[in-house]
Amino acid sequence: MLATVHPFRARPRPRVMEPPSARGIGHARGEGPTWIVDPGALEHCRSVLLGHHEQLELRPLSQRTPQLVPMHVPADYDRFCRTHFASVRRVHDTLTWDDACPAYAVALSAHAALCVFFDDVQERLLERHWDRIRGASRLGWLQARPLIAAGCSTLDRIDPLAMHR
Repeated sequence: MLATVHPFRARPRPRVMEPPSARGIGHARGEGPTWIVDPGALEHCRSVLLGHHEQLELRPLSQRTPQLVPMHVPADYDRFCRTHFASVRRVHDTLTWDDACPAYAVALSAHAALCVFFDDVQERLLERHWDRIRGASRLGWLQARPLIAAGCSTLDRIDPLAMHR
């Protein structure tokens, strides 16, 4: 197995504040892990993967303001992502969770939309639309792709139907 290491190139992060409703939820109330994600970006991801991307409004990226909201994540998937992130971080010490989390969320969204493995067709679609799907992540496609692939692979093993219950 060959691994390709791509340098992390930081991009400017959009200035988005966590909504007040997101404070104090998740672990504090025993509901499980919560990630702060851009639902518009994840909806775009699902639409692309389901073949509806021609119908999407494709405003220029400079006009799109990401809105971040909490998303509940299955505990097993959260554990995997944080462990995987820690191992990736050993190679890319400048990588932050805020940049990696949207890639893992895309994997979760893709898995929920397709409930199948991540193949070349889906990969090309995500690559073509990555600038709109990435949300607040500063990762380029080459850095996000292995995180998404690992997330999809793990979701296939954890419980392929868990997102549809």
